[in-house]
Amino acid sequence: MSASVPVYQLQSFPRHEPDTLFYMTRLEKLVQEFKGIDKPHSHTFYLLMWISQGSGTHTIDFKTYPVTGHQLYFLTPGQVHSWQLSADIRGFNLFFEPGFFRARFGNRLYQYPFYHSHQHLPLLEVGQQAALFGDLFAYAYEEYEQRRTHQAEVFLSFVHILLESANRLYGQQLSGTEGHLYDRIRQYEELLEAQFVRTRAVSAYADQMGVSPNYLNHICKKVLNKTASQLLHDRLLIEAQRLLTHTTRSVKEIGYQLGFDDGSYFVRFFRKQAGLTPAEFRQAVRQYR
Repeated sequence: MSASVPVYQLQSFPRHEPDTLFYMTRLEKLVQEFKGIDKPHSHTFYLLMWISQGSGTHTIDFKTYPVTGHQLYFLTPGQVHSWQLSADIRGFNLFFEPGFFRARFGNRLYQYPFYHSHQHLPLLEVGQQAALFGDLFAYAYEEYEQRRTHQAEVFLSFVHILLESANRLYGQQLSGTEGHLYDRIRQYEELLEAQFVRTRAVSAYADQMGVSPNYLNHICKKVLNKTASQLLHDRLLIEAQRLLTHTTRSVKEIGYQLGFDDGSYFVRFFRKQAGLTPAEFRQAVRQYR
């Protein structure tokens, strides 16, 4: 990723305590204090963003969502996002490092469908449980601000309750597919995230998962109505779009970076997936910036 897209660490934010693996602020305060935070950027940490009131738009990896009250957004490290928010926006931003959560809860972080998946919405419409989430965020923020004894342990408990409450509600909005199939999808996407540039054979991922390529394909189609190859192509396309939007590298250079030795093959791949050439996509993005 080019330096033209800021990659923020926890230390980048106002009044972050050194060596602390979490951070929390009011959204309206962040918007006022951190100039440029509304522009495209990514993070090295996980993000929970609670909207209690206001409107606008929130763009995450080239998909734009209308912002309304009682929404919860989820972002993982590396995702690029930006927003346009109304002056009356209210809410909270809660950030935490992976190790902060995993120290107590192990791999549970990777089992939430709203994290580590380019196929599931990074957004939850809370609806009738708005009061619950509003209270949880308010209590978590009070704990963060007070800095009392064993603050990290108590704050982590709030993060866990928030994620589990969100997961419970999110799960009600998914189909009745068996939970273990979602676990397999997330395992596949974890492998994709680490290897999609250099490993293009679905069979290689299936081998690492200890399943057959046919079974992996069956899982993907049952849960997401997409083939395993489509998930791989989706991940490649997102990275290509990021590089075309946020760097000045040529189309040929981007194709080579993504493992396409033949520049014309990269153009054909991109056109098939996105419906326009890389150059056309880049031009279209610039018109709206």
